[in-house]
Amino acid sequence: METLPHPAIDLAVGAFSADGKAARLVAAIDRDDTVAVLIATASPFDSDSEARVLVFVEHDGEEWRLPGVMNGSTYRQPARATTTAPGRPLDGKRTKHSGRTDTEIGWFGLTGYAAEDAIAVTVASSLGTDRVEVAADGLVLAAVRARLGKKDEDPERPVVVIHLADGTNIVDPQ
Repeated sequence: METLPHPAIDLAVGAFSADGKAARLVAAIDRDDTVAVLIATASPFDSDSEARVLVFVEHDGEEWRLPGVMNGSTYRQPARATTTAPGRPLDGKRTKHSGRTDTEIGWFGLTGYAAEDAIAVTVASSLGTDRVEVAADGLVLAAVRARLGKKDEDPERPVVVIHLADGTNIVDPQ
């Protein structure tokens, strides 16, 4: 996952580099008016771990804007498995829905680590599909438009499929 310089990335990393904390870019996906940025920073809860935060930075027509709430979870990178387990195809899987409160459509983000036999991951919602290659270290970062749901509805849960080198496809049971 090669990432080019982008003002949205600089904004997101800068937001987590305040107060003497050093944040670093893990990966990013540019979707024209929105950039999904995966950031690593020191965990506030465990000095041996880092926190990972997936931030969706949106362009409002004039400038790049961070969401009002940005939170992540403490994370330890798992040892990469050799083969994909059917019941748990992505280690360290995290998902995130993001979007403005004035619309029912937003973003669904997925991060995790795939086993060595995985070559790609597809995330499909009712509004789009994103197929991403698995990075050399197993990292997967995908972002797809999805329905956020109305006030009393749950957000859409896109289908996640892991594609293996032997041609097998495994649907993530979620």
